[in-house]
This record gives sequence, C-alpha cells and structure tokens, in this order.
Amino acid sequence: MIVEALFGLGSLLVLAAVIAMGIVSWRWLEGGKRCLAELGGAARAVRSVAADLPESHPIRRRLEAAPVVEIALEEVAVLMAGEPAEAPARGLVLLQDRFIWVDRFAQIAVHLGLLGTVASLVAADPSNLDLFRSRLPIALGTTLWGLIGALGIGWVGGSIETLLARANRDVRDGLLGSLSQRSPRPEPTPDPPTEP
Repeated sequence: MIVEALFGLGSLLVLAAVIAMGIVSWRWLEGGKRCLAELGGAARAVRSVAADLPESHPIRRRLEAAPVVEIALEEVAVLMAGEPAEAPARGLVLLQDRFIWVDRFAQIAVHLGLLGTVASLVAADPSNLDLFRSRLPIALGTTLWGLIGALGIGWVGGSIETLLARANRDVRDGLLGSLSQRSPRPEPTPDPPTEP
C-alpha cells in the first residue's frame, strides 16, 4: 500500500515535477555561490573603484549619508563596468531575479500535491467504498511528494536569500571600508595676509 501510494502514476508525476524544480533551484544557488566567491576575490577592484569615486558620485553620497546604507547589487554591477567584479555582480543580480521563481516553485510543489490529491479523489466513485479507499493512498502520496518538495525547495530559497544578504553586506562593507581608508584631501591653506 505504501509503495502504491508513493510510486503510483500521479505520485511519480508530482515527484518528477518537484525534482525538476528542485534541481533548477539548486543550480541557481550553486551559481550564486560561485559568483559570491568571485566577487570576494575581486574585492580589491571594488575597493579601488570605490576609493576613486568623486565626492559628488551618487553611490558615494549614499554610502557616506548614514552608517548603514543598503546598496543594490544592480548599482554595484553598473559601478563595476569593465572591472573583474562586473560579471559576478551581474550573476548575483540575475540570482536576485530568479529568487522569486524559487519561491514560486515551492508554492507550485504544494499545489501539484494538492491537485494530485483532488484528482485522485474525484476520479474515485464515492458510492463504491472499496474503489474510493483504493484511491486514497495514491491521493495522499501526491500530497506527500508535494509537501516534501516544497520543504526542500523552500530550504534552497532560504539559502539563496542568505547568500544575497551576505553579498550585499560584503559589498557594502568593502565600499565603506575603502571610503574610510581614503586619505582626506588636504584643506587649502589660506594665503598669509600681506602687509602694505
């Protein structure tokens, strides 16, 4: 009965869809990890570019305006144009866009499981109690795979969210660190008054 519930046709279809969405989500997470590692390796470029920002640059003004300022990865990607850090920054921007889909994949997994449950129960004739009982394990198997898939995909989504938060923090800290290490410009000294 358990084997029929977990490996019936409807259950296998839900399982296949959940596995496909899980693999896609996992690949996106792994790509994000690589981009974060590359961005960390290119931190020297981030610091040098930030140190050369003119006083009037909008990103510099935002960073100096308050002790904690979030800077968007899109801004960093634009700032890093032509630098080694541009490709990983753009990869993290892409991961940020894909994160919405990972959340949707988890929702779809639950809905597929429920759809399999409802479809199995609707296909069973409630007037024939033996047939209805035989369809019940299949219905519950689809729900089980949908819920397990949603939990796994949700975990991947949480990992992506943590990775993006760490990337934002690392970039912000690198930019702020480069601005604080920049030597202040010497103030122009006034000319001594000339005596007549």
